[in-house]
Amino acid sequence: MSTSTSVTAKETAVDGEAGPVEVITAADGGHSHVDEQGSDPVHKSTRGDVVAMQRMGRTQELVRHFRKLTMISFVAVATVAWETTIFAFTESLKDGGRPSLLYSQLWCFVGFIPIVLSIAEMVSMAPIAGAQYHWVSEFAPEKCQKILSYLTGWTSTLAWQASNALGMFLVGSAIQAIVTANVDYEPPRWHAAVINISFTLFALAANVFGSRALPYWQNAVFVIHIIAFVAFLTPIWVNVPKASHHDVWALWENRGGWPSMTVAVLVGQMSAICSHVGIDTAAHMAEEVRDAAKTIPRIIIITFVLNTALVFVTLCTFCYHIIDIPTALGDPTGYPGIWVIRQSMGQPWLNILLVVVLVLQVFGGLSYFAAVSRDLFAFARDNGLPFSKWLAKVDSKRQIPTNAYIFSAGSSILLSLLYLGSDVAFYAIVSLSGIALLQCYLFSIGCMMWRRTFHPDTLPPARFPLGRWGLPINTAAVIFACWSLFWVLWPTEYPVTLASFNWASAIFVGTLLLALLYYISGGRKKYGGPVALVAGRKLRAE
Repeated sequence: MSTSTSVTAKETAVDGEAGPVEVITAADGGHSHVDEQGSDPVHKSTRGDVVAMQRMGRTQELVRHFRKLTMISFVAVATVAWETTIFAFTESLKDGGRPSLLYSQLWCFVGFIPIVLSIAEMVSMAPIAGAQYHWVSEFAPEKCQKILSYLTGWTSTLAWQASNALGMFLVGSAIQAIVTANVDYEPPRWHAAVINISFTLFALAANVFGSRALPYWQNAVFVIHIIAFVAFLTPIWVNVPKASHHDVWALWENRGGWPSMTVAVLVGQMSAICSHVGIDTAAHMAEEVRDAAKTIPRIIIITFVLNTALVFVTLCTFCYHIIDIPTALGDPTGYPGIWVIRQSMGQPWLNILLVVVLVLQVFGGLSYFAAVSRDLFAFARDNGLPFSKWLAKVDSKRQIPTNAYIFSAGSSILLSLLYLGSDVAFYAIVSLSGIALLQCYLFSIGCMMWRRTFHPDTLPPARFPLGRWGLPINTAAVIFACWSLFWVLWPTEYPVTLASFNWASAIFVGTLLLALLYYISGGRKKYGGPVALVAGRKLRAE
């Protein structure tokens, strides 16, 4: 078995107390610095991190500032689970009513368990910012690894860019909700666009110029995230009348116009499905987490359980206290969750709570923006995109992918301008994230299942092994990913009109066709797939 790395020099200087340092040349041509213990003190990598990066043929360019607790805080803050739920359950309340909201959340929690475990195992084998497309490249059959990983890289990039734009937009939604809750305000579209552009530029400046502070404010914001959750729940349970247990758990309703209650409930699970996508956020920060192969799997599982618990308690709170569903749906803000909160407290306290939620959304947007830039940086590093060399450049001073930040900000701004012309087109694009991420999960876990079935001896060592349960867990994950992908393609209302049609499915197919066109026209000559650099499995690009 050939190796993708070699020692080219050994320095005699001592870096602090790290001892003599070796300069390692990786398969991608870059250099890492390794001391006598096998760790990399320059980039704060452990021996395990160094071994993993060498196996994948990659140079350590980013600094591993994050530890287990700070990364748990990072993911919890980035996904703003309970805060987003306030604004995100309206359509599911129409399609199935209160029981649909709660049962679908429980059902999807169970369904996503094998997906989470599969991702945790794969990231322990290959802890790298590219995540899904890298895993597809490593585990897919060699004849199709390049095209499958290439398509997965495009859809992953699409998903994270769309989610980033949506996260920026949610900050604007929170601001407009605060205004609407206080005055008679019918916001024109250009207000939302201006807020989105302004916050995007702020997020870009904060992430670039405040990059070194990113790991250090996560824990403090996470504490506020939990305290605000309690402060949000308590007055609702104390002050607002409750619906009966029967109404909450057994009164099914079809307000979306679907021809049967069964279809309405199945369509209504869309918000529960989408609340779980993005569980791989920590994986995209893997090159900045110390001892990533061991730490990231635990973080993924912990944050999955934590976020599910917060979302479920939030939904229970709303379901028990939405006494009049039509009135709640008709709230001036457009969000029945805010209607419930308004019933529990006076206007001043409502404003304070909404401002706290806004602040948490802002910090969440900053954290999520960081993960988005790492995903883009990783795929560009493998020459998967136009202008890859520019996108993959790491700022030598700040040691972050600054150009990837700039591109991501530009994407969000362009979508804001699109919103000026058509809110339908904007929502169609930003809702792509759920579809695209599920496709990424399906491809990566499906390839893992194939390799585990036919070539189990070629799997790299895992710090979080599934052992003999690996194949059934992977199989269950693929089945549930297919099920979820089918339902997120549906519209939310019936009869379907041009406005209510789920245009995200058409745009998703269009993106795949665009990726194939770029691949055929020249991308295949530049892109060999990450597996081309993996130790012992060198392949050549066509």
